[in-house]
Amino acid sequence: MLKAKTIEIYLPSGDASEISETRITTEAIKIVFLDKSQLELQKNRLKYMGCYVLVGKSDDGSDSVYIGETEDLYSRLTEHKKKKPFWSSVYTIQNSGGTFDKAHLTYLEKLMIEKANDVDRYVANNGNTGKITKIPEAKRNECLLYFETIKTLFKTLAFNLFVPEVEKEELDERPVFHFRDKKGLWNASGVYINEKFTVLKGSISRREPTAHKVGSSEVKFRDRLIKEGIIKEKNNQLVFEKDYTFNSPSTAADIVSLRSNNGWKVWKTNNDETLNKIYPR
Repeated sequence: MLKAKTIEIYLPSGDASEISETRITTEAIKIVFLDKSQLELQKNRLKYMGCYVLVGKSDDGSDSVYIGETEDLYSRLTEHKKKKPFWSSVYTIQNSGGTFDKAHLTYLEKLMIEKANDVDRYVANNGNTGKITKIPEAKRNECLLYFETIKTLFKTLAFNLFVPEVEKEELDERPVFHFRDKKGLWNASGVYINEKFTVLKGSISRREPTAHKVGSSEVKFRDRLIKEGIIKEKNNQLVFEKDYTFNSPSTAADIVSLRSNNGWKVWKTNNDETLNKIYPR
């Protein structure tokens, strides 16, 4: 099956951080990205029905989204600008072929909320899982195809709302490594994929650094992950709330333990095989 696609990205202002329009050239779905400051300036691009994803930070620093649908994107986003202060940018999902109707939008909204919650890379601030609606089988299948296009375009734009840190298939196929402290100060697990190391959800990070590590780069990195909601305090422990990918096994080990490590040696399987033994450099 041919999987190749040609994707067109148009920058109306010449600045991708302000506005962009992205589409697969053979398909009708179009993603219009806007910085919040561009809303009034781009009114004519938003006088359509569609779905949208507001993106910003929650009060606790977590990456957050709000997913919705509307028959008038400009009016709805203008309302959200007044009532939902958390967002700084928005991805709108439009159909340039004009074939969206309310049933498509309602089904897509619910599907996107469910998928975002499953992946759990962003906090979905919807408060519900979308409206339950009856939809003809033909339209449901159209929506499933639309969603795959949306997922592809979001990934192209480096917006990984629907892309997990580690695909389940990869997790099932890869050996899991562990880094544990004998005193229980930290207890982490992870996988090595594409020359990066992903610490898995549920791993425990060291809480207090040793005296010579106070104010160190490791502590600052760990504190940033806390601020972003990646690591949260639970039962007097610091726990990874989500899978998180580090550029190297050593960096992952350093942040978990708040000390310097050779990650190739300290990450081990349950059979006591080091990362370096299974993936020799």
